[in-house]
Amino acid sequence: MRTSVKIALCVILMLFAAASLITVLADLGVLPAVQAAGQAEWSLREWNGYVAVFSPPDAQTPGTVTDIRVGDLPPADRRSLAGGVTAESYDQVIRLLEDYGA
Repeated sequence: MRTSVKIALCVILMLFAAASLITVLADLGVLPAVQAAGQAEWSLREWNGYVAVFSPPDAQTPGTVTDIRVGDLPPADRRSLAGGVTAESYDQVIRLLEDYGA
């Protein structure tokens, strides 16, 4: 067999082994499971009159309650929060909170 074919087969086997290892570690809870593209990981909703961050989005109690009063927000933002504003990344959560707090 030619050397380039052997190298290509070794690379393919190494990639398969790495993917298998990551899957096993995620199943064991050592690594977080990979989320599907476009899947929301957080939700911002009202909690006792304040903007709160829920993760996962369907959680019943918030992970963080901010000091941003929902009553101080414009009506459109209040309506959005009533239905839940989802975010796919932590950076997006921060940007939304900055917008609400500004």
